[in-house]
Amino acid sequence: MKLTTTGDQPFRICQLTDIHLGATPLNDASQQTLAAIDRLLASQSFDLIMLTGDLLWGKEVQRPDQTLTALYDTLNQYPIPVAVTYGNHDGEGPYTRAKLRELESLIRYPADKHHSMVINDRESYTLEINRDDRLDNVLYVWDSGAYAHWPSEEQYAAIEPEQIDWFYRLPYARTVDQVDLGFIHIPLPEYKLAANNIVTGGQNEPICSPETNSGLFYSLKRTGNVKALFAGHDHDNNFTGTTRGIDLNYGNVTGYNTYGTLPRGARTISVWSDHYETDVVLFPTAD
Repeated sequence: MKLTTTGDQPFRICQLTDIHLGATPLNDASQQTLAAIDRLLASQSFDLIMLTGDLLWGKEVQRPDQTLTALYDTLNQYPIPVAVTYGNHDGEGPYTRAKLRELESLIRYPADKHHSMVINDRESYTLEINRDDRLDNVLYVWDSGAYAHWPSEEQYAAIEPEQIDWFYRLPYARTVDQVDLGFIHIPLPEYKLAANNIVTGGQNEPICSPETNSGLFYSLKRTGNVKALFAGHDHDNNFTGTTRGIDLNYGNVTGYNTYGTLPRGARTISVWSDHYETDVVLFPTAD
């Protein structure tokens, strides 16, 4: 589906992250997650649902097709475009990322991807927001991978150099006048700097970023168009911090079937031509 808005209306994004659905038949916690997502989507209006990884609870899920069918059936009730990137746990089961991407065919209203590039089974792509039939904002999506190439030295993967080169080669006008956003699962190392300047939300666990800094943040700073990044991964962090003029945001943990003391919910993002706003919304309680 094409991503559109009109006039001075904001383009509204719902970021769901760390859903961590388990094996089928779904346990009570996973069913609670789907019911909460359903109530949220029924109560608010969105123009895009952005899933930022760890949809699945890793090796526990031996039939990812069945579990993802349950998730996508919930989302398919609403005519809202859906986009996906994956986390470190999604590929721990029997399905590769390529196979998981094939299952995106189960999404009834997939968001239109542009400039897709796959390296090491990690897909980077863009989403284009059109306002009154004119390209207004670009959303950059990087699959941040899973685990490092050098497991004895560090745990989590860094953004690959080819993914940064892909960003530079895209045919967009990247200037400081743009208000573009980025989405990943594993936070960049610069999130540790942003934690020193938290604007909203909180840090309640260490930032589990890669040790290797492959330079994506520098690239974003250099081009100036991406004003904010949105990550997941650390379930007890949901802050918005800022460093060197770029906002580094966590989503809010969505799934009940996983660790974390934060109340479950989502992050909402409203994008205009010249600015964006974001907030955490907690799930409505059942009637």
